[in-house]
Amino acid sequence: MLTFVNMELKNKKVVLIGGSHGMGLGTAKIASAMGAEVILVGRDTAQLLAAKQTLGPETRTIAGDLTQPASYSTWLNEIGTFDHLFISASPGGESSFKSAYPNIESSYLYGKFWHTFIFLQQAVNHIHPKGSITLMSGGYAVRPHPDYSLVTVAFAATEALARAMAVTLAPIRVNAIRPTWIDKEGDHTATSKNLNGFMGSNHDIGHAVVFLMTNDYMTGQTLEVDGGTSLV
Repeated sequence: MLTFVNMELKNKKVVLIGGSHGMGLGTAKIASAMGAEVILVGRDTAQLLAAKQTLGPETRTIAGDLTQPASYSTWLNEIGTFDHLFISASPGGESSFKSAYPNIESSYLYGKFWHTFIFLQQAVNHIHPKGSITLMSGGYAVRPHPDYSLVTVAFAATEALARAMAVTLAPIRVNAIRPTWIDKEGDHTATSKNLNGFMGSNHDIGHAVVFLMTNDYMTGQTLEVDGGTSLV
């Protein structure tokens, strides 16, 4: 059972897009333990149900798909006004340089970046002026992989979007998080690819996201949580 003396999220409404699993759920666990009203949005109803059982009956869940802009208003109206938003969902298609792209909609760049942008256009009207938005990129933004060209482009664009929105939407704070080498099982599996010698966990990422939510002086920044991978 997670316990925190600091209850900076008490009575705050935290919305997590993609929050039913992975880093989103890791964030939800910490936010909930800090007193937040947590609302999970995701496509998989079974995952949402499992997450609710993990977090407790006070957690709200909403079936929503970031790739379906026509549905945004429905679930945003159901959510109402909220304080903090974390988008961990990464919808997208092909990302290789060698792939055939009949249109931009078939690419990872479109799914990851564009849907985030147009969602924020609607969501901003529901966010408290002293609230925050946290976007998620990844290590490929600065260390490209030869097989995932458009992942690098999408992550870099997401980080640029965080900076642009910090200026555009102020005083709402907007930041991005850049995780690298995350162990999905949460066991801190050993690795030689960073300075810590083990992979990060969803809890580690959640802790960093909640820091961005609760630190009123953080905006327009990309927080790298990589165990020192960028220095190896």
